[in-house]
Amino acid sequence: MPYAWAVLLPLLFSLALTPLVRRFAPKFGLVDMPNARRINKKPMPTGGGVAIFFSFLAASLLLKAPLQLPLILGGGIVLLVGLLDDSMELKAGPKFLGQLVGVLIFVLAGPRIEFVTNPWGGMIFLGYFSIPITVFWMMAVVNIMNFIDGLDGLSAGISLISCTALFTIAFDFGRADAALLAVLLAGAIAGFLPYNFNPARIYLGDAGAMFLGFMLGAIAAEGALKGAATIGLSIPTLILAVPTMDTVCNIVRRVRQGVPVYQADRGHFHHRLLDLGWSQRRVVLFLYMASLLAAAVALYITRTPQYSWVVLGMVGMLLMSVAWRFGWNGQSAQKS
Repeated sequence: MPYAWAVLLPLLFSLALTPLVRRFAPKFGLVDMPNARRINKKPMPTGGGVAIFFSFLAASLLLKAPLQLPLILGGGIVLLVGLLDDSMELKAGPKFLGQLVGVLIFVLAGPRIEFVTNPWGGMIFLGYFSIPITVFWMMAVVNIMNFIDGLDGLSAGISLISCTALFTIAFDFGRADAALLAVLLAGAIAGFLPYNFNPARIYLGDAGAMFLGFMLGAIAAEGALKGAATIGLSIPTLILAVPTMDTVCNIVRRVRQGVPVYQADRGHFHHRLLDLGWSQRRVVLFLYMASLLAAAVALYITRTPQYSWVVLGMVGMLLMSVAWRFGWNGQSAQKS
């Protein structure tokens, strides 16, 4: 029952708050304007992350969830940086710095990734390296969720799938706090998704995508990464396999082309599938299925760790073959 309420309350809050955010977003300059790179053909209200943030916060307070001030403060700063970027398009440097401030507030005062599993047996204590590794992990997830947010409902749906997987792992390992956070966030996303799925009536914006990335990284650090059966960072990375692989291949492609890795373009996986003639809904549902499969494999590994490295190797080869097939690495996508 506590988990049922933890889903229902933020879902209802989000269903109610999202139309209000959509109504008032243009008054604060939170409008996504069409251009050659974007999918939308008309101005679209953005800033949907505000509804998710306050729905999550309100439900957490009502249920007296064990919220940590660094989590809310750090997440709030990341959200604010995203809102500024949505309204005035921040340059990469200030945007990255703002993200780093929010992440550092959480990492220096909150949970850290202190152990990783040794492939040859036992655990490796990270010591002082726990801080930079946790910061790198959090920054990576914040940005990969932002990079993948290019189609209606894509980033929100993948985040919802990831929350479900992280909840299951945290619950299995007895990490009640992390499990509750995952459920609360899932409920807030579920209430927002009907407004964001194609045809969208409001976008997450950088604020929403970055906040979701921050929370997923924090939940993983709080719960999923602390189970002795996990393989270091591989389990949560596998759960986020679709946005992670998309980001890695886009970085490789941009480096090969001699352009900044942060420069936006139409080379993401979802763009390639659209170029093959797929509809937005077909692309998004396909990526949902891929994310569900990756999450299922991650859950299988946590429960049968003796086969983990074999399974991870097979998944890695599969992802690389898909990357090559669809041109993520800089090759041309092939029509079929």
